[in-house]
Amino acid sequence: MMILTLVAGVANASLIIVITNVAETVSKGLHPSLVSWAIFLTAFGFYYGANQLALVRSMKIIETLLNRKRLEIADKLRKSELLVVDQLGRGRLYNLVAKETNHLSVTFPLIVDAVQQMVLLGMSLLYLLYLSPAAFLVFIAAIAMGYLGYKVIDNRFRNILLLVEKMQAQMLDAIVDIIHGSKELRLNTARSNAVAVAYRKRSDVLERLLVRTIEHWVALILLGSLSTFLLLGAVAFLFPTYVTGHKTIIFQLIPVLLFGMGTLWKTVAQSPMFIRAEVGLQSILKVDRELSESSSISPEEARAYSKPFLDFSTLSFNDIKFSYDRTDPDSYTVGPINLSVSRGEVIFLVGGNGSGKSTALRMMSGLYPLQSGWIGVDKVAASGKAVAGYRELFSSVFVDFHLFDRLYGLEDIEPGRVNSLIAEMGLADKVTFEDGKFNQLHLSTGQRKRLALIAAILEDRPVYLLDEWSAEQDVHFREFFYNSFIPKLRSEGKLVIATSHDEKYWKAADRIVKLDLGKIEWIKTAAEWADQ
Repeated sequence: MMILTLVAGVANASLIIVITNVAETVSKGLHPSLVSWAIFLTAFGFYYGANQLALVRSMKIIETLLNRKRLEIADKLRKSELLVVDQLGRGRLYNLVAKETNHLSVTFPLIVDAVQQMVLLGMSLLYLLYLSPAAFLVFIAAIAMGYLGYKVIDNRFRNILLLVEKMQAQMLDAIVDIIHGSKELRLNTARSNAVAVAYRKRSDVLERLLVRTIEHWVALILLGSLSTFLLLGAVAFLFPTYVTGHKTIIFQLIPVLLFGMGTLWKTVAQSPMFIRAEVGLQSILKVDRELSESSSISPEEARAYSKPFLDFSTLSFNDIKFSYDRTDPDSYTVGPINLSVSRGEVIFLVGGNGSGKSTALRMMSGLYPLQSGWIGVDKVAASGKAVAGYRELFSSVFVDFHLFDRLYGLEDIEPGRVNSLIAEMGLADKVTFEDGKFNQLHLSTGQRKRLALIAAILEDRPVYLLDEWSAEQDVHFREFFYNSFIPKLRSEGKLVIATSHDEKYWKAADRIVKLDLGKIEWIKTAAEWADQ
């Protein structure tokens, strides 16, 4: 691609040289020779062909590289630990993976053009040096002065672009809040107005930053115009009078200078796009490095590590503890928790909101790294990379669950079995599983939870984590969940750990674990709890 770009640039410069020479010939009352015509047409053919191939090649290269980088980041995201992904932030990830990669895709062909322009500039300078060393020195001086001004503008522009990137990520986070919090906003006008004010502030700041980027771009354009006209003015007004031997070639110098300065400042005018693309690329690579530095493990390795755990009888949680900020002693902490659970057992975690139930589930399943303590599988510690294999024991429906439209990993599932479960969950009139996916996901939260539970059932893992599953269900499906579904899992030898506020149904558990402020307050059997 670089060779093609150089060929196109040299051919472009050749066209300019031929045209200026033909102009000199015509000014003397002569006609262009056949040799001039042949050189002109040959140079144009090389320019057109090489330029087209270089641009096509550049697009293929950049799209291949961007696709590879998108796949790498997506791969690292799914292999990285949950806390690492959460800390990166949704807005930042959306902005980089979608927006910045698209900007790079658009900008890269302009870089190819810029390389051609630099080749053209180099050839023009050599021709200018041949015509007039004095004009060449003035041109170099003009470039040097323009470069100093460019560096000042460039440094400011880069700093502003970094701020723009951060603000765009915050804007994406804010709009996600508005979309996903639509119900809450419509029920509380004060909250809705506050969200609107916060969003407007961010939008106004982004507007001011973008205006400043335009101001810097305009400053670059004007800097180019100033340098160009000062140079042309010096050559046109001063050279014929004060520099000997330039009266006859001044008509050749002016077009060459125009081409040279036009080429240079065309590239300078495009430089804000290059800078923005570079800032975006560095941000993408920064996320890539952060993900690379975090611990990760492939699904294949996880499955291999899971094999020794699949036939477990007992899981033990030994003084396990987790803090959202280990550097802050006042940060919210869950644990230490000591608990042993067995296959075929149903455990309910109960307690008020904020008592640590959901965090405890994430600790028990290995999703959150333990600050202290250890998890035992039949008294064998699940630690290091083995934690990824340990996680293969669990199917879950968390409070903040994500419902996929397809049963990923279960592509060969019999559709009739899925639709039978859909009917059992009372969704046959709303959802159908066909062509490998659910045809409808725009459902109530309770109905979506039922679909998520179907996906968990079909995974057929030995341990089920169910986080407030019944919270959005009607009376019929609460009865079904506690009196039919959970007993069925127990009879199949599954271990069920569920969080619950439904005291009426706690008798369905074998043991009830009460949490308060992240610690176990008491553990009772269902019979002991009923007798209290």
